[in-house]
Order: sequence, then structure tokens, then C-alpha cells
Amino acid sequence: MNQSLQNDYSVNLEVFHGPLDLLLYLIKKDEIDIYDIPIARITMQYMQYVEMMKILNLELAGEYILMAATLIRIKAKLLLPRDECDGEELDPRQELVAALLEYKKFKEASEILREKRIFEERVFVPPSVGGDFNRKKVILSDNTTLYDMLTAFREVLERVGKDQFYEIQPEEMTVEDRIGRVMEIMVARESVTFQELFADIPSKLVAILTFLALLELTKMHRISIRQSLPFSELRVYRGDLYDTPLPFLNPERQEEMENDLS
Repeated sequence: MNQSLQNDYSVNLEVFHGPLDLLLYLIKKDEIDIYDIPIARITMQYMQYVEMMKILNLELAGEYILMAATLIRIKAKLLLPRDECDGEELDPRQELVAALLEYKKFKEASEILREKRIFEERVFVPPSVGGDFNRKKVILSDNTTLYDMLTAFREVLERVGKDQFYEIQPEEMTVEDRIGRVMEIMVARESVTFQELFADIPSKLVAILTFLALLELTKMHRISIRQSLPFSELRVYRGDLYDTPLPFLNPERQEEMENDLS
């Protein structure tokens, strides 16, 4: 991957809720029985997502790496021949299943509390305390997770091909350039599919910059990313602050976009 991008752009996302959350996402996505987890398959998928997070320079907590080691250890134990003298051996997956069930229980409880809070906010709107709102978090729709975005992004990378991440591009490109490109596409349409925003991608480096641009625009509330049903196609919509001028865009380019909107 381009070294300057790796040094200059790092994303810390609170949308990630830890390795158990990722495992539950993978189990739900593939409709896997939580009591009979195919460890080899889940480990491979888990490592693919962790690798993508590294490629995108997302800040990973140590617990993700620890879970990767745990999955590999369980996989190794399952491959070892069982000793018949030991009688009934404990399933190496048992501890992981118990942790997932406990996490699932608390996650469902938190979802109930979140829905209750949303309902109360519709009834009572607290007064503003002054100052700017904190718009630094990536906020996605109820049915959408960052793992859904990573899944869609993996499809983009597979389509682009196997070019090298460290390949030097003849023309320097930045996240800001791709932000401008996304905003230009959104001028003519109120919503587009996630894949459409990657239609002009010549290399994996540009794909990575575009993905980071989408995260940044979501944090700034310029766009919102939604899906009609869990695991369905992602669509990108204009956000609440879509029309707000971007300070780093060329004034002529910004004026053209405003004229196209009017």
C-alpha cells in the first residue's frame, strides 16, 4: 500500500464493537448454527476481514489479534486425533460458543434499550447545550454495519484485480480527490449503489482511497449509507450536510457542483 497513505491516514471507528461482534456478523450472514461452528471456514473469513482492516489502516485493538490466535488454536485442536482413553473430550469450540451466546444476549438487550431511547427522543427533544455537535463518528443506518461495507469493498477489490498495493501511480491521488469525485457523482443523483461509486476504479490504491473517502463523508454527514434489508445491496444517499461547502475543494469545482444542484 502507498506508504504516505499509511502514514497520513488512519481511521479509528467506534462502529466496530470487537471480535465477538465480527464473529456474530459472519455467523448470521452465512446462517450458521452457533452451536456447530465450522471453525476452519469462520477462521478464514475472520482473517480476511482483519486483513482488510489492516489494508485500510483501520486501528485494530489487540483483542482482534487475540481472537485470531484463539480461532487458530481451536482449529488446530480440532485437527488433532482424539485420544479414546480420555473418554468424552470437551469440544474445543465450547468456550467460544459460550462467549458468543453471552455476547449475543447482551447485544440484544442493548438493542432493546437503544430502540427505547430512540422512541423517547421522538417524544422529547432535549434542548441544545450550545456549540457544535460531535460529528466525528461514522453513523450508519440501523440495518447496516461497517462489516457490510467491508463485504462490499472486498467485492470491489476482487473485481479490480491483483495489482500490487505498493505500485507507484503516475499521478498522486489523495482521499480529498476521491471525496470530490464522490460528491460530483452524487450531484446528479440523490442515491447511488455502493458499487457504482467504484465503477471508474483503475487500481486497488484508488479503491482504498475511495473507501476511506466514503468513511470520511459519512463522518461529516455529507452522505448516509443504508440497506433495505440485512446483507442486501448498499446504497449511498445524500446526507443532512451534503450541501455544506467542503473547505479543501477547489473553489471553481465547488461552484460547478452548486450550479448543478440548483
